Amino acid sequence: MSVQAVAVRPWLGLRRGVLVRIKADGRYLGEGTVDGLSRDGSTLWVQFGGVEGRRMFQRTDDVQIGLARRAHPVR
Repeated sequence: MSVQAVAVRPWLGLRRGVLVRIKADGRYLGEGTVDGLSRDGSTLWVQFGGVEGRRMFQRTDDVQIGLARRAHPVR
């Protein structure tokens, strides 16, 4: 999977179900699916797989959101 964009801000352009890659505090956290977004775009919820579960990010956090896309489309 490759990153199409880094540091998407404001996050208002993100929609539920979009696959994203997350970096926080300079380290890669993984990929997840956008699960929710506050109306003002200041809070983003991402659903990770496995034990990580759902996580909330604030626009003021040291976080980079990259749009991810699958190497081979799911059919």
